[in-house]
Amino acid sequence: MSNRITRIQAEGLRSLRDLVPKPRLTVLLDPEGEATRDLVTLFTLLRDLAHGRLQQSQVLDAVDGPVTLVLGVDDYDYTVALHRFPDGRWRVVQEELSLLAGISLPFVEPDSPRDEALLSTLPTGPTVRMDDTEAAWLGEIADRASRAMNGFLRGFRIQPAESFDANIPFIFLEERDVDLPANAVWDRVQSARAASSRIPVLLCTPSLALAGAFDLEDVLRA
Repeated sequence: MSNRITRIQAEGLRSLRDLVPKPRLTVLLDPEGEATRDLVTLFTLLRDLAHGRLQQSQVLDAVDGPVTLVLGVDDYDYTVALHRFPDGRWRVVQEELSLLAGISLPFVEPDSPRDEALLSTLPTGPTVRMDDTEAAWLGEIADRASRAMNGFLRGFRIQPAESFDANIPFIFLEERDVDLPANAVWDRVQSARAASSRIPVLLCTPSLALAGAFDLEDVLRA
């Protein structure tokens, strides 16, 4: 699994709707910071779900309506929908993993919401080996995909753009300064480019100078 993010979609957050990242390095120019906050919410919530910590998560405290998130990684799309119930608890009402081959794996039965995502019960690790039947082969593919997605989501954390650890599946960098000195811009660009040669990098910044120092094809505007 190369951990290439192919799709980010959100419904129910403030400003984020659809984002198609670049293959290795994506620089999001976000002058108001609203899309950055939504991306932080999205990835933090997905990480909490992968750890089985929905009921302890605080990122939905400011959200009222239902939330649906879609994250595409390599050939897999992970979709999860959350509703707040009358008792005040958020629950998973839809959860599925879609594979490029057209196979969709629903994890939640209709009208049977879960307190935690099923993905959290499929930890990272070796794929379970099965027999040679077609059903077992599909089950093995599903197990491999679920474990890979779980590992990807568990590895997420927000890091400052000036100093970060690259020993994770995906780097989310946040640059909060608008006015950066030229040497800082140079350092940020070189560090992000070097890291993106090995793993996907998403850098969010309000700085026109920093975004302008990257190649134009790497930059998206919120």
